[in-house]
Amino acid sequence: MLRRLRDGRRRNARHIVNGLAFGVLAVGLAIARIQVAPDVFFDARNVPVALIALFEGWTAGLLAGGVVTLYRWWWLGGVGTVPGIVSVLAVSVVGGLVHWWAIRHGRVGTGHAFALGVATFLATLLGYALLGHAGLEKFAATWPHFLIAYVGGIGLLAGLFRDVVEREDLYAAQQRFRALLDEASEAIRIVDPASHRILETNRADSTLSECARERLLGRDARDFWPEDADGRRRWEALAAEAAVAGVATGFGLPYRAAASTVRSVDLTIRRVVHDGRAYEIVMIRDAGAREALDAARREVLDLRAITLVANAAAHEINNPLTVIVGSIELLQRRLPAEAPEIRWVDRAIDASQRIREIIARMTRITRVEASGTFPGVPAMLDIRRSSDDN
Repeated sequence: MLRRLRDGRRRNARHIVNGLAFGVLAVGLAIARIQVAPDVFFDARNVPVALIALFEGWTAGLLAGGVVTLYRWWWLGGVGTVPGIVSVLAVSVVGGLVHWWAIRHGRVGTGHAFALGVATFLATLLGYALLGHAGLEKFAATWPHFLIAYVGGIGLLAGLFRDVVEREDLYAAQQRFRALLDEASEAIRIVDPASHRILETNRADSTLSECARERLLGRDARDFWPEDADGRRRWEALAAEAAVAGVATGFGLPYRAAASTVRSVDLTIRRVVHDGRAYEIVMIRDAGAREALDAARREVLDLRAITLVANAAAHEINNPLTVIVGSIELLQRRLPAEAPEIRWVDRAIDASQRIREIIARMTRITRVEASGTFPGVPAMLDIRRSSDDN
């Protein structure tokens, strides 16, 4: 909302400044009039008024016409004041109408410019006609000059102004594109698929690639592919897929930054065609955060599976273990204190107690910690470390 207000104020200020400036220019042309016959003068005051109304609309056109009106009324005066004012204001109004017509077509074209030139010529004729027979006689002596200045001049100058306005609009659009591209959180680059040259890039790409934008532009995108053959084959396969399908996505690709730092990235390539030329829009994301999140998810799933198995195993082991321990204790009571079998019973009871402790730890597993691996022995869960509170 605030941005729209600022844009509206900036646009209104531009209309006012341009309208006043072109009004002063029109007054200058009125003062620098040319005598084409005795008591007959010609000037092109209506050209700036028509041009600014064509390109900026009603506000600027009426302001320019208002400046000429003040000059004609307060400074010059004479019998031709009212017809001159009518002519200038008519040009402002007609210019605004042609501006509205051009906006509906998207831009000011040659037809709009020459139509305004003809309308300005007719508005000038109207001003002379209001002076009666004498005014028409003067117009008859100057009409070729007005025809050339208004129809030809406005038509040609409008083309030049249009080129200037379009260049300004193009520059503004490029600046907006540049600002929006730099604000993207992902690294974005536009690549020529034929030469693999980088045509455009953004700030995030410079950060990811550890390379300034000026050094990225024009560089071969394959310079950032990994040096190992397997990694390069993955990149080549993605490029081939994008060429055939128009889009390709890869995950966990090795990416070699300018400082030879290799990191894992996720990649999306989309091929587009503009004005008959193909481009590849490449979006690159550092895969570190995603891979860390995937690892955390896998650990959670592993921990859940281990917990379910451990709880089930503890339940299943506890039942027969209780029977075993109870039977051993009954046997211990029946044996004499000096019997050599007591030693075996005590060892069995100690082993049972250790089993109980292991089962208790199995129900308190909070993380996944693997024990050291040995040749020929698969990795195992370290129950003590996995259930340790520290």
